[in-house]
Amino acid sequence: MTDLLRLVKTEGMKVLDRTRTWVFLMLLVLLSFLFAMGRKWMENTTGWEENMGGFVLDSSSLLFVVQLLTVVIAGEIVSSEFAWGTVKLLLIRPVNRTKVLYSKYMVVLCFSLLCMAVLFLSSMLFGAVLFRVYSPEGMVLLRETGVVYGLRWVEIVMVATMAFMLSTLSRSSSLGVGLSIFLVFAGMMLVEGLKMIGISLGKYLLFANLDLTQYLEGAIPAFSGMTPGFSIGILSVYFLLFHLISWLSFVKRDISI
Repeated sequence: MTDLLRLVKTEGMKVLDRTRTWVFLMLLVLLSFLFAMGRKWMENTTGWEENMGGFVLDSSSLLFVVQLLTVVIAGEIVSSEFAWGTVKLLLIRPVNRTKVLYSKYMVVLCFSLLCMAVLFLSSMLFGAVLFRVYSPEGMVLLRETGVVYGLRWVEIVMVATMAFMLSTLSRSSSLGVGLSIFLVFAGMMLVEGLKMIGISLGKYLLFANLDLTQYLEGAIPAFSGMTPGFSIGILSVYFLLFHLISWLSFVKRDISI
């Protein structure tokens, strides 16, 4: 366990030392600010009064950006080691490959949580500055925001795990990232297409089950027959499959030291 934590710390520092990481975090703050200014403009022009809780809940739509940023990190965190030739330096350490692999995966999860925290805190800050802070409705909406963030994190983890798998399969970081982002958008478009023409087999696709907020009160699932338990089961199968492929690809790959 000590070796794993040491590896996680090392991998985490490698991510934080890159300028790109801080650009990503500043981008989230900027988007939150622009979203807040847009809401303030609507409030001033329509007379509709926003509150902090409602703004923070609405700004959770920006979690899709968090998902894309996490995909970028996950899609290159392993493949970049092969692209740069540094994988040999990782594997000469007296630590087994499984720990090396999953230290990187844990860093991806930590990065996603960091991005979510930055988005949430910046939304709270701008919401408190620009809108009414306390209202009974706002407190209820803040609690709902916690539920939405939790469900969206499941979605982020699943997509990041898919990107992580592709990263272990590829020796090109650009291919790993590009293919991951392509599959995110292509998967969503495929689900929408199958939904429109009424092909129920689409409910077994990963992207049909990612959005667990579709089961919140008043929402309609993408396909008939889908339930929370069904989606959790489908996601679990994909989750285990992605990890199995990642592990086999990395641990069994022949790398000359």
